[in-house]
Amino acid sequence: MTSLRVQIPDPQMSGLPLPVTAFVAATNAFDADALVGCFAPGALVNDQLRDFWGADAIRTWAEREIVGVKMTMQVVKVVEHFGEVILTANVDGEFDKTGLPGVLTLTFHFSTRADGVVRLIILNNRPRDSLPEIRTLRSAVAEGRPPDAAPQE
Repeated sequence: MTSLRVQIPDPQMSGLPLPVTAFVAATNAFDADALVGCFAPGALVNDQLRDFWGADAIRTWAEREIVGVKMTMQVVKVVEHFGEVILTANVDGEFDKTGLPGVLTLTFHFSTRADGVVRLIILNNRPRDSLPEIRTLRSAVAEGRPPDAAPQE
């Protein structure tokens, strides 16, 4: 793992596995080498239902979708659940925000082992009672059905 000095200004981040705190620090520092260094060999990143397996794919993803757009994370909630870390953060950066909420909040599901993050799943969760996702609405309109009806097969 790449050496990275991790500053933990947020008390809810203390006590978390080093690869998780290092990921947040490397993201906010726009440091692709440190980001890739957070992951174990053969790790998986699933970002919004897209898989990136292994160091080369993770590096390409990190350079394009984190460092390239100067993404930052402001941690708002951390939950340790059955040995995994679920981190919720407000993210910002120089990416296209068309159709996104004013504050984009993503949930990062980390699975770690001694040698780093082995799996990271990033989701844009919505509250249970929220309206259907925009792609669902567009699909319903295109098919001429109510948004809460099942898609036609």
